[in-house]
Amino acid sequence: MTLICITLALAIFLFIAAPILTGWASGYLGVRSMYDVQVYSMYNHVYEEKNLPQDNYEIITDFFAAHEIDTAYDCTFSLYLPKKADFHNRIKYDFPVVAISLCDYNAIRKMLGYEQISLGENEFITQWKTIATEEERNSFIAEHTSVVTDGGTLNISEQSYSEEAMGETLYNSYTDVLYVFPDKICEELLPVMRNRYITTTKNITYENARELERLFTAKYPEQAESGVSYGVRFSTLQTNSAIANNFILQTGMIYGAVVLMVICLTVLSLQQLLDAGQYKYRFSVLRKLGVDEQHINKLILKQLRVWFGLPIIVAIMVAAVVIGYFLQTISAEVYAYIGFTTLMLQIEVTVGILAILLLCYFISTWVIFRCSVNS
Repeated sequence: MTLICITLALAIFLFIAAPILTGWASGYLGVRSMYDVQVYSMYNHVYEEKNLPQDNYEIITDFFAAHEIDTAYDCTFSLYLPKKADFHNRIKYDFPVVAISLCDYNAIRKMLGYEQISLGENEFITQWKTIATEEERNSFIAEHTSVVTDGGTLNISEQSYSEEAMGETLYNSYTDVLYVFPDKICEELLPVMRNRYITTTKNITYENARELERLFTAKYPEQAESGVSYGVRFSTLQTNSAIANNFILQTGMIYGAVVLMVICLTVLSLQQLLDAGQYKYRFSVLRKLGVDEQHINKLILKQLRVWFGLPIIVAIMVAAVVIGYFLQTISAEVYAYIGFTTLMLQIEVTVGILAILLLCYFISTWVIFRCSVNS
């Protein structure tokens, strides 16, 4: 019974975790591939300012011209350190927050269909990752009502933050927030990252995306000799990869859950049916003692509920604890990429399917068991 309970708990967890993980992957895809082409750079291993990236990635422009790929929006921009002295701050999880100029920020917002924003002469706002929690945002804003930069001191705007999704490559390593500074302030700052976001009028074909990726990585390797880390993302490639991975993940988890569930329920059912022979004599004695058939059927039902229900209830309780802890651990990701309402609907559908499966096994076992002891 212990082994059955553990196996059933694992099967229930797999059933519930499958829509959570696939929903997470699908929601995350929407944030990762907001642009048809994303080029980004990181300065984590750059220790000389002269080696910082300043390229406009013209290889993409040339490729688009050669393959007659038209762009709807094309924005090449830099990300800046508020203070040059922070350039050598490379402590993990304590990287400095970078800044973007207002004109570049608005150009990206226009690309995504968001409203433009405006800033006062000495004002700034913050842009947040989708995964950032409200507590993190409020705490950060309370501690950073003003920012000292190499171009002067800035105070936070009345509209202190924006949380519309703008992709993941807009932020420095290990940070969830981005400063938006006036253009003239950014002219005084040190640019440390160079990105380019492009949306095309038509989807880039898979073959073109693969070819351009190969050409780009040949010229801009993941780790260049200068220390700059380059990366490129294509919506076409990411979408194809995500669909394939989600299919494999969901199919594997649900198949494993179904196999484990069927094995456990079959064992429980056979255990009762194999004992039906000895129960046949016991129930015949009850009949001779004058117990009516209706009462005997109730006794059979109670017996099956105990032997069927006990391991299932224990497995459900164990699975509920594990799933609750799992959801608490990834609550930020669920909120950002799935939404609790959508997730609850998916879980309700899954629980309904499991309940129907359990009910079918129980009813079939009860009918066969009753026929065996009554024959």
